[in-house]
Amino acid sequence: MKRVFLLALTLLLAVSSTVCAQSPTGQEILDELSFRTILSGSGSAELTMITENAKGAQRSYSLRVYVKMDDEGDAQFLEYLAPADVRGTKFLSLNPKDGESQMWLYMPALGRERRIAAHMTGDSFMGTDFTYDEIGGNFDYEDNYAVQRLQDQAEQGVDCYVLELTAKGSEAPYHKVRMWVWKEQMVPVKIEFYTSGDALSKTLTLSDFKPVAGELIPHHVIMANNAQGTRTILELAAVSQEEVDAEIFTLRNLRR
Repeated sequence: MKRVFLLALTLLLAVSSTVCAQSPTGQEILDELSFRTILSGSGSAELTMITENAKGAQRSYSLRVYVKMDDEGDAQFLEYLAPADVRGTKFLSLNPKDGESQMWLYMPALGRERRIAAHMTGDSFMGTDFTYDEIGGNFDYEDNYAVQRLQDQAEQGVDCYVLELTAKGSEAPYHKVRMWVWKEQMVPVKIEFYTSGDALSKTLTLSDFKPVAGELIPHHVIMANNAQGTRTILELAAVSQEEVDAEIFTLRNLRR
């Protein structure tokens, strides 16, 4: 009987270990995500940005974006290529591991860059449904939010973990964030952003994932402003993850 009991206990522990291994916590799921901006790692892309107002009227823009991620931090450089009235507008975001994040916007009409003050980083970027923080990749899920795993759900035809992130303090840009993470690929396919009172503010949808140099990159991204009825659509093309020259992420390049 003792031998049978020990065998049963061993099997029970083995099953328990397997269940635990297959059931990661919300924090473990969040830690495994590499998603911070549209591009992951270092690289560049040309993209089309379409803004849509509440009546459905659209306007299209062509942009080029460069991203650098390494042990020292993240950097992003974005430039408008068309149409003519915004061509040459540039945005630089620097997010060092140790130190303060900084953002600048260069407007050709002014002939100089403008530093984006800390109290303005939650404002709309160039009339889009993205904030400066969201465009610049300066959205910190780790420090500003406590994470809880909810019941799994299917989203966009794939099985997903569902995470709910609740703000730890007033510095968090949203009161609550809900995230659907594709189990097989460990990338988010939908993120909902809630204001105080649990009112749905915006919904980010990511789709058309394609492998680029070993990274799965969404080539179709929609940020919908649920409160205002507007949308901003990003369509990526010519994505490259070749190393980007550090000179691109400088004020000198911003002024050229």
